[in-house]
Amino acid sequence: MDVGEFHWTDGWYFKRLPDGSVCIRKQGPDHQKVQFAESAIIPAAEWASIVCAVSKDGETGDRWNQAQDFHGRT
Repeated sequence: MDVGEFHWTDGWYFKRLPDGSVCIRKQGPDHQKVQFAESAIIPAAEWASIVCAVSKDGETGDRWNQAQDFHGRT
């Protein structure tokens, strides 16, 4: 696990990057000392959209802007 990463469960990690984007990473189990990982970088504005879309009240333009401000709009 890297410094500043949030471990959710079962090898899933999230980390906010300096430009506001978010890295999501899946770390595989250690089978015979062989490690694998998959990752994706989600741009900051798209991360705000994801957060809104999965929230109870869904995504609107106003909520998306609020999420960007909360996340530290870059």
